[in-house]
Amino acid sequence: MDRRLFLNGAVVLAISSRLAPARAAADKIKIGALFALSGPSAFLGESQEKAFKMLVEEKNAQGGLAGRKVEYVIYDTEGNGTKAIQQLRRLVDSDRVDVVFGPNTSAEALLVKPVAAELETPVLSFSGAVEMAVPPNPWVFQAVPNNRVAVQHFLGFLMRKNYKKIAFIASTDSFGQGGATLFKQLAPDYGLTIVTAEEFGLRDTDMTPQILKIKSLSPDAMVIWSINPGPSIILRNAKAIGFDKAIFNSNGVASPQFIDQVGAAGEGTWLSAPRLLSPDSLSDSDPSKLVVTKLYRDYVAKWKKQPAAFAAIPQDALLVLEAALKRIKGDVTRKNLRDAIESVSGVVGANGTYTFSSQNHMGLDDSSHPMVMMKIVGGKFVVEP
Repeated sequence: MDRRLFLNGAVVLAISSRLAPARAAADKIKIGALFALSGPSAFLGESQEKAFKMLVEEKNAQGGLAGRKVEYVIYDTEGNGTKAIQQLRRLVDSDRVDVVFGPNTSAEALLVKPVAAELETPVLSFSGAVEMAVPPNPWVFQAVPNNRVAVQHFLGFLMRKNYKKIAFIASTDSFGQGGATLFKQLAPDYGLTIVTAEEFGLRDTDMTPQILKIKSLSPDAMVIWSINPGPSIILRNAKAIGFDKAIFNSNGVASPQFIDQVGAAGEGTWLSAPRLLSPDSLSDSDPSKLVVTKLYRDYVAKWKKQPAAFAAIPQDALLVLEAALKRIKGDVTRKNLRDAIESVSGVVGANGTYTFSSQNHMGLDDSSHPMVMMKIVGGKFVVEP
């Protein structure tokens, strides 16, 4: 066979595959999932994969999502943006999924965002980066509290507790710097002053110099914005030098393992996080309490360990997807699924109440109260009333 003819035929087939609309039978839905299951971000993907598999098993036993059996394909991105893009293309072009969940980190998600639009495939993103939803990408939706919402919750709590002079310290990655940018931008609106904004690298093993500088400025509180291990190191450094002001962490360390890692240095410190870390201490009036409590108990029963707060994200993504599928009669296409997600409203999930529109792909805003403030008391997370 003429090699040029073979190659041309292959190109035609690839283009035809891309242009033909993905169509799921009326009795099934196929989900592609991009989780970081190895590498430095595995602490995110591990709990999410476990929750996802458990929830899909449960839903299928009950007849599926809106009567459609769930099929899925999971790939390990290793927290690598290049791999995430390659795997997204594979999910769409080869595995023919209807919708994609993930990826975990903001660095990956921001690279995936334009590719989702190119492939015209709906993505329920697990990244809280503001840029994922502002401005809205027609094909990307957030299934997690937006970083702006998280910062607004944080600032509101600091204002109510009369902490006015704040020392801020963040990692140099996209998560840390995204939080730092928003904190500096929004703090004046809450009457707060940032007395210093320090940084550290993800591989740094001692932040004593930064903490000594912060201590010398006598702030009312110190805020740490990073994923682990940085925050654990900072808390131990702070304890060692006798730093005695209030210390707050972001949702980047929202995991039971954080308490184990930081030990006694974490006692009495604060954490802004989703509800899943401490469902039993939630108020009975909290609209998400039933969803959170069931997820927590089911996860512990299934996996014999407490879930990280990140495990709530696939729960909410599935609830949003189910609500969208209920609006579709007959076969599912990527296009009519995208349109259906945009019309989802009032879905109560573990992290708040989700509402989307053509102009709002965040799902959660500050009015949905997706975050709660917790304190480490007696080696446990306790929700602050």
